[in-house]
Amino acid sequence: MNARGLHHVTAIISDVRRASDFYAGVLGLKRVKKTVCYDDPGSYHLYYGDDAGSPGAVMSTLAWNCVPPGMMGVGEVVQTAFRVAPSSLDAWENRLNSFDVRSRLETSPFGERMLCFADPDGTELSLVETLVDTWAAKSGRADQKPQADFALRGLHGVTLNVREEDETIDILQKVFDFRLVSHRDNTMRFVAHDGPGGAITLCMIGKSSRGRLGGGTIRHVAFRSRDIDDRSQMVEKLRSAYGIVVSEPIERTYLNAVGFRAPCGVLFEIATDGPGFAVDETPERLGQTLQLPTFLEERRAELQSILPPLS
Repeated sequence: MNARGLHHVTAIISDVRRASDFYAGVLGLKRVKKTVCYDDPGSYHLYYGDDAGSPGAVMSTLAWNCVPPGMMGVGEVVQTAFRVAPSSLDAWENRLNSFDVRSRLETSPFGERMLCFADPDGTELSLVETLVDTWAAKSGRADQKPQADFALRGLHGVTLNVREEDETIDILQKVFDFRLVSHRDNTMRFVAHDGPGGAITLCMIGKSSRGRLGGGTIRHVAFRSRDIDDRSQMVEKLRSAYGIVVSEPIERTYLNAVGFRAPCGVLFEIATDGPGFAVDETPERLGQTLQLPTFLEERRAELQSILPPLS
């Protein structure tokens, strides 16, 4: 598969145990990494996805302490969509109802059947029916996970609210290798490939106020790069063609990333596909124990006394 498209999406949450019950329990994703926010190690950073935490399948959550609710606005991710098999939305609607999660059936501007709902903090999510492929998540708690025939099959894409068409459109196509496949009314769909994490949608909503980062909002969207050399080529394109200077490299053990504010206002990252989540624990034990970077290892006892216990 073309190593482009989305790598992961990161949401801000207020209650780590409640969010874990939702993403691992209700949605059936596997927790592939239990670690901390490196800049604020008194809070968890958890990653959920398929069994391996494959690029294009990962949703991560940052548990910010005492975070107030965010406010949706322009220049933000307003919906994160997951892929599911055709004819599975009725089963998903029943499953969400059984967990008292409100949902509504809709049709996207591109004719896709979708089930829309929110996580406990209000992060807008949806399930979109896509063609069945060989990729499928096998995850979650054994006694609660969805049946394999309608398990989540990775990210479908994200939807961004933006004021107007701007250089973000060029960046998606000329830097991240997405293709514009549909432009209906004020909505544009870009596709990198037909696998997990392959789509992104821009909705031009005109003049509107900016939102406020907080619980229930998306902190950033990360795009894939094969490795650091591949990322360097994208960084150079951003600098030379658009005058965008990215952040210093961010080492997160499982990936290396750089960030920048896109012209539309959304925080973008470019993350390497490797080394992956099995770099510090075996694949069958991913996400079970607290993993810390080397520079925080001496604080393990302190942090374990601060962080709420997670099964």
